[in-house]
Amino acid sequence: MSWTKEKNIRNAGHWLARAIELIELKDYQKRNGTVPTIYRGGVFNVELGEGNLGGEKNKRRPCLIISRNQLNSGDTVVLIPLTTKFKYNLVKGVKTPKYKNHYILLKSKYPFLNEDSCVKFEDIKTVDKVRIGEHLGNIDVKDLDLMRNRLLFAMGF
Repeated sequence: MSWTKEKNIRNAGHWLARAIELIELKDYQKRNGTVPTIYRGGVFNVELGEGNLGGEKNKRRPCLIISRNQLNSGDTVVLIPLTTKFKYNLVKGVKTPKYKNHYILLKSKYPFLNEDSCVKFEDIKTVDKVRIGEHLGNIDVKDLDLMRNRLLFAMGF
């Protein structure tokens, strides 16, 4: 499905009502001190919006939290949306990412995923915690360590 101006405008209109609900939720959380605790390595469903531009990820989708825990106590978190659309090579029967800035999470290892998914580090994003929905599961420390070099590569370090 490719991006079109008309579809984007229509989706932006639908998103407005949901955005207003999130604003109300944010106000409630602030007044009642009910901001959720989020930890690095967690995978959560996140409301990324609709009507985003071009290749920006949108809709409600699983996202990996990558910001350090000390920063996650604030209003925002840094995350990367997961996608099921990615290019890979088969090496000895195992999916390996075609690009250095991608990391594949296999459903067989992470059964909370609906299917094999890819962390595309070029899609890094900061969002308010009000957009964070249900916790799906956690990525193990070994995989997080392996992702570090891919993140550094994507950021030009």
